[in-house]
Amino acid sequence: MQERLDASVRRQILIEDQAWIGKPVDISGANPRAVQANVRHMALMLMDTAVKDRASRAAAFAEHLIDATMAQHVTQPVACAKGCSHCCTTYVSSTVPEVFNLARAVQGNAGAIMRIVKASARSRAMPQLQREVDRVVCPILEDHACSAYANRPVVCRAVLSTSLDSCLRIFTQGIGEPFKYPDNLGPVRAFMTVMVRGALFLSGLPHQNIELTHALEVALTTTHAEERWLAGEPIFAGVALDRGEQNPSSIMGLVNALANAVRPTL
Repeated sequence: MQERLDASVRRQILIEDQAWIGKPVDISGANPRAVQANVRHMALMLMDTAVKDRASRAAAFAEHLIDATMAQHVTQPVACAKGCSHCCTTYVSSTVPEVFNLARAVQGNAGAIMRIVKASARSRAMPQLQREVDRVVCPILEDHACSAYANRPVVCRAVLSTSLDSCLRIFTQGIGEPFKYPDNLGPVRAFMTVMVRGALFLSGLPHQNIELTHALEVALTTTHAEERWLAGEPIFAGVALDRGEQNPSSIMGLVNALANAVRPTL
């Protein structure tokens, strides 16, 4: 493990970081320094114990960052529009900070919370893959539109389609065919996944994706949920991990490499 850099060097790095923080990420991999700057920024946010809602704040930053990155790199026309909610019936998982950020937007919406509790009970009763057959409508939807659109998780932001017809076949007719993503969306999502996990890993917090609906119920019905989770309490212990977490070696290899590059600068 590399030793921590001298304080003066670290201060200079933070000054230089300002040129890249919150700016679209270069998905070609040609500018790893910009990636490291944003990961360092998120990690430092998560490590700032003076801020009680630092997890949801870090998630909001990550969501802004993927929006900015997609705006620059995903230029192919998409078929998605307000009121088109066909994909909002599939299985969704996210990191815990994203759960807290979404919960903040839902808090106080009694109707949404009631739907979340009901959807959570239903989704917990079926295996993950069964969710692609017996679909559970996202409880955040109201009139076929996301009622917490500005706070939706990274994975929701990274689901864009170039074909409405294909979406109808996949989500309403159950036809198994490849989802038609726009060019560059895959790399944008991959970069953001590794960056968010890297920041969580560096800050010593759980970095796995967990099932969103049940996690939302826990976040909304547990007193001081975010503070307790940040303090190390396993309030999401009963929430199922995404099946992809069973063999995350390829992603974690990238996360480890990124964390090793950033750790000496913290």
